[in-house]
Amino acid sequence: MADPGKIPAISSQAGDLQEWLTAYLHTRAQLASSGSDFSCDPACTRPGCKHQDLQVQVSLVDLLGAARNRGASVWAIFQGSYSLGLFADERDDWLRRVALKLKKPCPFLENDLCSIYPVRPLPCVLFPEDLVGEGTFAANAQKDHFRDYLCFKRPLVLSPERARIMAQLKKMWRRETSLTSFYLFQHSPCLIDLESLTPELLHAAGLKAGESGERLEPGRSIPHPVLEQFFLEHVARRQPFAGVPEKVQHLDNPETQAQFLRLFQDDRLLKKLNRKENDRALVFQFADGKLAAKRRSLIPREYHFY
Repeated sequence: MADPGKIPAISSQAGDLQEWLTAYLHTRAQLASSGSDFSCDPACTRPGCKHQDLQVQVSLVDLLGAARNRGASVWAIFQGSYSLGLFADERDDWLRRVALKLKKPCPFLENDLCSIYPVRPLPCVLFPEDLVGEGTFAANAQKDHFRDYLCFKRPLVLSPERARIMAQLKKMWRRETSLTSFYLFQHSPCLIDLESLTPELLHAAGLKAGESGERLEPGRSIPHPVLEQFFLEHVARRQPFAGVPEKVQHLDNPETQAQFLRLFQDDRLLKKLNRKENDRALVFQFADGKLAAKRRSLIPREYHFY
């Protein structure tokens, strides 16, 4: 097998972009299994694939791969299997990342097996091994959130080779998510501050102000499904979020798909996006019935507007 540490030259402007994408997806699939001792327990009921408590972010590369795997259009795959979602990124405030996600239960789960396994999303590939690399596997094993996950009931160790490959996969994932956000929203990451919608969110959760203690924390006071459902019903219909379906649909146009793949190969653009991710990130906030974007620092955690 070819060296799993090597991937197609991302920054090279390949003559045949479809061949390049095929090679990229093939290499990603090789890396997914190379050097890994982990496998799902046959007795596992696949809670991570079925339950809403584990949301799976995806990239446009995942959509392109799934469409190829199923012999379907990107638009048809998106309509049936994906939607916009909110991700907390371990934050305990009102800030949420807006990104594409898999619907739950996973539409690709058939007879408790992944029907698009070679092109499954990278978060599916990384879980739960990435928790070992981050040093959080043992802590997560104690959470009620993962009580039905058989993979947390036995030790999991990464070899040095696998740790190196996991680092490569995570680097690929950062590229995929950054460029996906840039294509969909014209900046990366795309963040929304829900704090100004506190009264509406409390009402949606069936709560009243003051019932949740002195300090209102969205993760504890308002369940994530309530936050996300409110976002989809009342916020996602406004720009820039309302433009996502059309942009996904345009990926069935060969010229548009080629433009996205060239963006994906642009190292200078990626470097620029990564540099701005935490320094003066663009955050959308609801004010006077409208969505407005402001520059905000996310470091330190006591961020502020500029």
